[in-house]
Amino acid sequence: MSLIAILREKPWEAVHNPQSQHANRKYIQQAGLRVILVVISVLFFLFIVAFLMRSQYPDWQPLAEQVNHPLFDRDQLWLNTLYLVLASVGIQLAKLYSKSSHSISFKITLFLSGVFSSAFIVGQMTFWSSLQTQGFMVNTNPALSFFYLLTGLHMAHVGVGIATWLLAVLFMTKKASANNRVKLQRYVALCATYWHYLLGLWAVLFVLLVSKPETYNAIVEFCGLGVQ
Repeated sequence: MSLIAILREKPWEAVHNPQSQHANRKYIQQAGLRVILVVISVLFFLFIVAFLMRSQYPDWQPLAEQVNHPLFDRDQLWLNTLYLVLASVGIQLAKLYSKSSHSISFKITLFLSGVFSSAFIVGQMTFWSSLQTQGFMVNTNPALSFFYLLTGLHMAHVGVGIATWLLAVLFMTKKASANNRVKLQRYVALCATYWHYLLGLWAVLFVLLVSKPETYNAIVEFCGLGVQ
């Protein structure tokens, strides 16, 4: 929606127009989600910059270079990534099936998206527990502290997504009506956008955390983030 179109709107004429009200509500929710994603992106961008700058200090220890490093064995992380991919696929299919909100395909795909999202969080916590059993605590070294920070923040945002998913499930269980169906489609569409974003964010974090020090050095040099 362009700025000129917004300025030309006459909201007092749209009060009794259900279609116009629905369009405005949909636009507001989409805009709100975009703002939220921008804020999250800025937050993680700042942490990633701090991560790269901190990697230039002498006490920095790689996370995945040698057998005794915490992220050398990445099987659990790959499994968690698979869970997040399946959750994203599930919510996308649910979005496609949401026009028929009581179809079996819609219910199954919506349910599976929440199950796989929960499996991702459980898998991440399992990996954390495994690291701590091996003695890799949050304060063991700066790189590991950043690992816990970045993955913990990402898990928290997945948890917010699951809360939104529960709201969609609540709408699904309500009595069938045109209004409820429209709301359900809108919530599922917003969930799909959020899930795809979280998957992309996780891919960035995964690659960053298991990269070699040479990669960090190259990025820092290219971006001019070197410590003077």
